[in-house]
Amino acid sequence: MEKVKRRFFLWLFVMLIPLVLGYSLDSIYGFILPLWVRVLGLLGMIVAALILRTSGRMLRKFGQPEEWGWTTKLVTHGIYSCVRHPHHLGIGLFVTSFGLLPGGPFTFLLLTLTIWASVILFLIRVEEPEALEKFGEDYEEYRRRVPMIIPNPICMLREIFKPP
Repeated sequence: MEKVKRRFFLWLFVMLIPLVLGYSLDSIYGFILPLWVRVLGLLGMIVAALILRTSGRMLRKFGQPEEWGWTTKLVTHGIYSCVRHPHHLGIGLFVTSFGLLPGGPFTFLLLTLTIWASVILFLIRVEEPEALEKFGEDYEEYRRRVPMIIPNPICMLREIFKPP
């Protein structure tokens, strides 16, 4: 659990810096995005929450969780047949969409660049090697079939709106 806690707090810290910096710059320059863009941010957060809920349910049900955030069984169906890392996709979309809510372009830009750079780097340097080590050839075969982070949108919509 310690590893999961450390990662959670690291993600929060990584997001706090661009949020504070972006909000400060937006306050100084005073440019505000139109209301419809902010509403789009709210809708994006809802879609991201659906992705996070769906991936969490799949891992709890089929991943044989050892502890929160850590599974012992490779899950390759449902939302995991659309994208290998739906939870990280959901986090990225949530933070990107959240960046639109205050209405400032600097907040949006800094949060978006930071979250996606962090997600991609984390997946390449940590998640993918850990999954290969844990699941071996099964993960290698899964990796050949399913994209890492950019899913087929039709597949994703089908999975997030499927009844539990």
